[in-house]
Amino acid sequence: MGKNISYFTTYKGENSLSNFLGLLLKILYKENPWLLEEFFSATLNGESNILIGPTFTQQDKSKKSIPDLSISQNSFSVFFETKLTDWFYDEQIVRHIESFSENVQSKILYLVSNFEFENYEDRFKDTIQIAKKNDIILQPLSFEDFVTVLEKIESSPNFKNILNEFREYLDENNLLPTWKYLLDVVNSGSTMNELNENVYMCPDTGGSYSHRRSKYLGAYTNKNVPLIFEIDNVVSVNRNCEDAEIRYINNIQNSEKSKETSINLVNKFRKEESSQWPILVFNLSKKTELSFEKDSKGGLLQSKKYFYDIAKNCNDINDLKNKLNNKKWSDFGF
Repeated sequence: MGKNISYFTTYKGENSLSNFLGLLLKILYKENPWLLEEFFSATLNGESNILIGPTFTQQDKSKKSIPDLSISQNSFSVFFETKLTDWFYDEQIVRHIESFSENVQSKILYLVSNFEFENYEDRFKDTIQIAKKNDIILQPLSFEDFVTVLEKIESSPNFKNILNEFREYLDENNLLPTWKYLLDVVNSGSTMNELNENVYMCPDTGGSYSHRRSKYLGAYTNKNVPLIFEIDNVVSVNRNCEDAEIRYINNIQNSEKSKETSINLVNKFRKEESSQWPILVFNLSKKTELSFEKDSKGGLLQSKKYFYDIAKNCNDINDLKNKLNNKKWSDFGF
């Protein structure tokens, strides 16, 4: 038997997260049932016909009579399958589809996770069609989109505060794709020859050489960032190039041979160094020239500088160039 949604859950991992999602929707419903209806409509692109609460009608013709007043309520079931990583498999989804009662009028199955790729709905095309044949709406939903929809709903200040805390929780647990808006600027004076071949490399020894996942990489030299790139993937090549491990993939289309490519690049540029420690390889694309000047005193003292959220509202690297070109770091508070 399942448990009711509770503030004091004993669940852990993804089940605990499912409880938090349910709590938010439960609180929203208690504020105003129509707000929950708005959530369903927004996340389903208006496809949902869910009506929260009864409807009151007069002279509504039924099969054999016309009552003076009728109060009715449509039935619905909404299932959520929550995962910390994008690891859904068809067999489980089909079992959920088969679990809906046939007597329910509206049936929705949400697949909620930290989807790291754009257009994440595309990979579920086949199961969406299977669900549709069973009169079920199958809707993948990222944690980011879940929160964003709730933020746009006209809820109370108290709910907004709770939602802000939930966003912070997601961010602290790496469940929001903040990497999409992050520019990682690296000190690259001695590695420009590598960057010219669309690669950046550094020791994979942690500490000052550790890097947060980012969508963009900037090359810093002489108090300026003259180049920015998109990061396709990051690969750790073991000592002596014996093997490689993919750390993350941003662009799956450019990453089919990322391990092989990375090993070849280390052999070309860092073969001697790789005998001492593993090498972290950033495979890059879309090299873009610009001028983004550091106008404060001194050079870049660290090996890198993060520009958080600087790529927000940028659809691609050209938008980022237009935002940064001929600007100074101080223009953005750095």
